[in-house]
This record gives sequence, structure tokens and C-alpha cells, in this order.
Amino acid sequence: MSPWKRRKGASAPSESGVTVEGLRVRYGAFTAVDGVSFSIGEGEVLGLVGESGSGKSTVGRALAGLVPYEGEVRGGARTQMVFQDPYGSLDPRMRIGAAVAEGLGRDLSRAARSAEARRLLEVVGLSGDLAARYPRELSGGQRQRVALARALGARPGLLIADEITSALDASVQGAVLNLVRDLRDALGLSVLFVSHDLAVVRYVCDRVAVLREGRIVECGTVEQVTEVPGHEYTKALLEAVPRLK
Repeated sequence: MSPWKRRKGASAPSESGVTVEGLRVRYGAFTAVDGVSFSIGEGEVLGLVGESGSGKSTVGRALAGLVPYEGEVRGGARTQMVFQDPYGSLDPRMRIGAAVAEGLGRDLSRAARSAEARRLLEVVGLSGDLAARYPRELSGGQRQRVALARALGARPGLLIADEITSALDASVQGAVLNLVRDLRDALGLSVLFVSHDLAVVRYVCDRVAVLREGRIVECGTVEQVTEVPGHEYTKALLEAVPRLK
């Protein structure tokens, strides 16, 4: 059963899918994102890859409404973003249950909010008992799952995962990636997966867009882009990841 269906009395989840046309983000005279266009279907994970400074995180922040932008964005109601740093994304003074409940609607009673927070923790593979703990008592992987649970509480139409495994130990990266795939399958979530790691993108994404200096230079299925790249920049990125050769 989809986790969306277990919450009685709540509004329906946002319609998934987003279309972006001509997205442009400027910081003064500098153009960080220059005319980017793409779409993400319902239940699809689109990887956005590029070197540091290519503008990929800025794209995510624009879609999340965190920076002003030009262009058109259709769909993606109640977009939620999960950030790279699992240690800085949670208030150290707030218990885990209260942190997860931040994403819930204000129409729920205190008891209902507490119960829903515990349920969301279980959805992301954690014990509901962790609701009483503080972030300092959790591992990095557990904190990132908490951040995902908080995002799911808003019932988003688009989830933006910004380098969510890059700060984690290799031993827990796979578990978090599997969770993203499971949530995509269970909820029909549309996900923008931002990463510099093509090996990670190949594992978790359906399609991939390659960003260079604020512009998309190549976009296609993961198999097309990683096995038969059409742009020299993509080829250079692949050369930097020997296991994908």
C-alpha cells in the first residue's frame, strides 16, 4: 500500500511531474543557470550532473523557490528539497519527531502530528521510537532519512535530492539510494537527483541531464548518456569515473 493512503483525513498528494522551460538564474552580472529546459515525469528520477560550479544545485534551489529565477516552471506543487549536509539540515535543539512534523499541515492535532511523524520515520526505514531523540544521537545516514521523512510530510509533487549521499560513508550510501528508489516506486514521486557522481546517477536515475556552465549539453536515458555519450564534456566526466567505462 502506498504510504500516502495510510494518512486518514489528509489532502491528496500533489500531482507529480514538472516541466521547466528557459530557466535562468542570475547573481548580479553572473548568470549561474542559462536557459535550462527539461521535464520530469510522474514516478521518474532525473539525474542532473556536472562539475562543481556547473549550476546544478542552483537549478534545484530555483525549483524549490529558494532563489529568484526567470523562465517557466509547471507542476511540482509543494516541491521539497533535501540537502547535502545531514548534520546542518536539522535543528540540533529539536527532537526528531518535531523536526519531521514541521512538514505536516497545521490542521492536525498534536497527537495526530506525533503519530504521523512516527509513521513517516517508519516509511523511510527508521524506528518510530527515534522521534524522541535529538539529531546528535543519530548517524549521518539516519539523519538523511529523517530529512527525507520531513520532506515526505509535505506530500510533494517534486522531491529535489541535492547531493544527498556525498557526505555519507560509502557503507550507508547504497542504503539511502535504495530508499530513494523505493520511495519513487511506492509513491510515484518525481525526483530531481542532483549529483556529481555518475556512478550514483546510473544506479538511481531513469534519465540524466548533463549541465556545463549553466547549460544542459546532453540529456537522455541513463544508458544512452553513460554508454554512448554524444558530447565531449560528458565523455570527460565518464573518463573520471573508471568503473563506468
